[in-house]
Amino acid sequence: MKHEIIEQFPLSNGIEVHEFLYQKDDIVSPHSSLWGDFNFSLNGTLEFDIEGKYYLSPPSYGLWLPPRTEHQSLPVAHEIHYICIRLHPRYGDFLGDTCRCFSIEPFFRALVVQILAQQKQNASPEYLEHLRQVLFDQLKQAPAYSHYLPQSTHPILAPILAQLADPELFNLSLQQILLNVSVSERHLLRLSQHELQLSLSEWRNRAKIIFAINQIRQGMTIKQLAYVLGYHHSSSFIEFFKRYTGQTPIQLKNASI
Repeated sequence: MKHEIIEQFPLSNGIEVHEFLYQKDDIVSPHSSLWGDFNFSLNGTLEFDIEGKYYLSPPSYGLWLPPRTEHQSLPVAHEIHYICIRLHPRYGDFLGDTCRCFSIEPFFRALVVQILAQQKQNASPEYLEHLRQVLFDQLKQAPAYSHYLPQSTHPILAPILAQLADPELFNLSLQQILLNVSVSERHLLRLSQHELQLSLSEWRNRAKIIFAINQIRQGMTIKQLAYVLGYHHSSSFIEFFKRYTGQTPIQLKNASI
C-alpha cells in the first residue's frame, strides 16, 4: 500500500535539491524542518551539533536528519559548497527515524551537480523527474552507519575500540595494538564489518580525525599533533587530514581563531 501511495505522489513534489555556500566563520542557528534533510559537502567538512551530539560531515559522507530534528553547524574554516536534499516524509521513511551517516559515491556527487545545473537551466520537468528518480534509487542503496564513528558493546570488539581511540596509543601501529588479541585477524575483520560496517583501520583513522579536530581547536600546533598521531613528518599528517576532511589543518585552525 505504501508503495502505491508513493507512486501516486510524484518525486517533483517530494524531493528538493538545494545548494548553500558557507563563508568562513558562518554559523547556522539551531533549526529543524518538517521534511527530512540529507546533507553533504562538495568540498569541505562541516561540524554539526545535532540534538546535543557532535557529528562530522566530510565530503565522502552524508548526514540524514529525520523530520523535526534540531541541528546547527559550527563555525567553518573556509568557503564550503554544501548540499541539502530535502525529502518529504513519504519518501524519507526508508532512511530511518534517527540521525545516520551514509557513504557518498562519486556518481552520487556528480548526479547532484547535474541536477543543480539542470535546475538553473530550467530543464524539462520530465528530465528532472528522471534525475530525481535516479537520485532516490542511489539513496536507497547507499551504505548507512549509525555515526561517523560507530560504537559497539561486543565483548571482544569494545576493548579493542577503546585502545584504537586512545590518543596515548596513536603512535602505535594497528598491528602492534592487535598483537595480544586472542582471536584471528579474519575473525576480527568479520566482527568489525558486522558491528561497525567498517574495517578497524578505517575506524581508527576516523577516531584520529575527530581527535585532531578537537586538538586543533584547542590550540595544539600541527607539528605537535603530527607527532602525537604517529607521523614522522607534518606533511604526511596534513595529507591525511585533507584526504578525510577536504581542508588543511591550518584552514581549520584559522577558523578557530
